[in-house]
Amino acid sequence: MEEDIKKYNAEWVILEKITMGEKNNIDDIKFILENYNINWGELIEQAMSHKIFPMVAYFFINNDLFDKIPPFVNQYFRVVYDVNREKVKKIKEETIKIVEKLSKKDIQFVATKGIVLDNELYENEGYRFLSDADFIVKPQYKNEVMDLLNELGFLVGTVDWKSNGIRELSRQEYLIYMNTPDKLPEFVKKIDDEIIKYVSVGFVCSLTWEKCEYKVDINEAFQDIRSVEIGIDNHKIPVLDIVYHYIYIILHLYKHAWLEYLSRWNNDVNLAKFGDVYRYYKKYEKIILTKLPEIIKNQNIEKPVIWTLQHTDEIFGSNIVEKLGYKGFLDYDYLQSAGDKKGNVRKWNGTMRDRLFSKNRKLLFM
Repeated sequence: MEEDIKKYNAEWVILEKITMGEKNNIDDIKFILENYNINWGELIEQAMSHKIFPMVAYFFINNDLFDKIPPFVNQYFRVVYDVNREKVKKIKEETIKIVEKLSKKDIQFVATKGIVLDNELYENEGYRFLSDADFIVKPQYKNEVMDLLNELGFLVGTVDWKSNGIRELSRQEYLIYMNTPDKLPEFVKKIDDEIIKYVSVGFVCSLTWEKCEYKVDINEAFQDIRSVEIGIDNHKIPVLDIVYHYIYIILHLYKHAWLEYLSRWNNDVNLAKFGDVYRYYKKYEKIILTKLPEIIKNQNIEKPVIWTLQHTDEIFGSNIVEKLGYKGFLDYDYLQSAGDKKGNVRKWNGTMRDRLFSKNRKLLFM
């Protein structure tokens, strides 16, 4: 721990340990707080950029560390957590309406990522940051889903945070989405709430992306759909089976780490995504170790999956890759590579931890 603090800083080590979600890290964080001068501005800036600020706020509130935060700063921690918890609740309420509507039409779909993980990995306490509700739907139902979202009051567009309104997509943007087979346009809905005014929804039709060299058979992924509680009044939502949902979480992280245009939009990979991968493995370790190797081999997605897990191991000190039997599977050059939509390969200097820690990641790429 001391070496990590010297190489990065005390604030970054605290954030990594909170992201892991393990109780035995609490004592380490207390030690850091008592023995290092914490730059709270630095901690907050990094927590925000990695979409874990509500998680950090909840951690300090829930583990009797609230008095370790400077006055007035701790009040902001409370506000951030309470607002995020309310936002998660509103997203879940709209998710329930969408699920009920789609289920009546016998449309094949599943909920994914944060809307599922909040209850499955994060105790339904509302501290996992959610941008929207995410779904996968089979491609043949794309138009039906769009019609149903319109019926529920959703518009094609995004939230304009500056004006606090909805920015509807231009004709050109709309046509790009309509001609992209693996994704629907973005949808947003204004709701009757003074604080959380908008809920966004995202639908994709693939476990990867259009020009990705790796594909997952969506029919196989949809073979064993399970129902999980969403955390509101015993409502349940359809979700991919445990291993396929893990694969989707992994490939989504890989996409954000790999594609250059997402980096340009400051939507690169972050600690939150790696935290999901790590926590999911810790919860379902036995099932993942039993079923994942055969599936990723049959689907020919070993390289992106092991790429993501290898970096997860490096960040959190785990040994997932070795337990899966893939130790040494990838060489250093591939691990330090990324790409773009045209298939070009880019390299970056340093480890994934270096990349996450950097505030100007463009400088890392050669």
